[in-house]
Amino acid sequence: MDRRHFLSTALASGAAAALPQGAFSQATGNRIGITDWTIGGRSSLTAFDLAKEIGLGSVQASFTPLPQQDDTDLRTERDREALLIRSEETGVAIASTAMSIFNKHPFKQVPEAVEWARQGVEATHLLGLEVMLMAFFSKNDLKGDAEGTAETIKRLKEVAPLAEEKGITLGLETTLSADEHLHIIDSVGSPAVQVYYDLGNSHANGYAIDAEIRQLGRELICEVHCKDRSGELFGEGEVDFKGALQALEEIGYDRWYVLEGGKVGELSQSETMKQNATYLRETGYSS
Repeated sequence: MDRRHFLSTALASGAAAALPQGAFSQATGNRIGITDWTIGGRSSLTAFDLAKEIGLGSVQASFTPLPQQDDTDLRTERDREALLIRSEETGVAIASTAMSIFNKHPFKQVPEAVEWARQGVEATHLLGLEVMLMAFFSKNDLKGDAEGTAETIKRLKEVAPLAEEKGITLGLETTLSADEHLHIIDSVGSPAVQVYYDLGNSHANGYAIDAEIRQLGRELICEVHCKDRSGELFGEGEVDFKGALQALEEIGYDRWYVLEGGKVGELSQSETMKQNATYLRETGYSS
């Protein structure tokens, strides 16, 4: 059976076990990835080629239930197969999926949001992945919103059983503190609900990154975004990446470090990400 036919068959049958996370990465020991919206565009196959040029090991792929014309729709077998084939061709793995659509169409408010999240879980499962980021920013921000938080907990309880069944972790990326995350996680009461920890966002919101990482632990941090919102290159800005790494190593974190953020100064986006990735490698985030 040729590789293309294997992928098509596996996707059609939902054989996620045949498509393990990181299965197509040729960069053994390369634990640094990048979001597709940072380089190449949301749901873009080009992101894999650009990530390869930079020397990155994975791409975080956007999932949206409201695809625009010519965008990838990961609900379809055709587009899931195209994503997996590009991953294989480039040797760049798919780290996880991400639902940033909730920033404009809030999970805490939009009636269709629960079904969208379920569709995201199904697509993530069919891609053979383990983590689906759920974004809670802008219109979906939960900070200081007790009513919205309560509704989010209610809705996560509706999505979590399917996530558990499919072996998918719902990674909450928010403006909340570790304590506030723990309130949501404890209230939902499902091992499928964890934190997608963003170093830059946490620092910008005034949280002690190293302390929060130790508080949440390996069991509750499903994946990590690396960025510095100060507008500087890593190591020259505000985020203490060395302190964060020490805490992450202490808790036994062993998953992807996913780059995110804008370009710095006169550098292009690719040049910025390449320098940031080099800094992470030299600091010890990856071989």
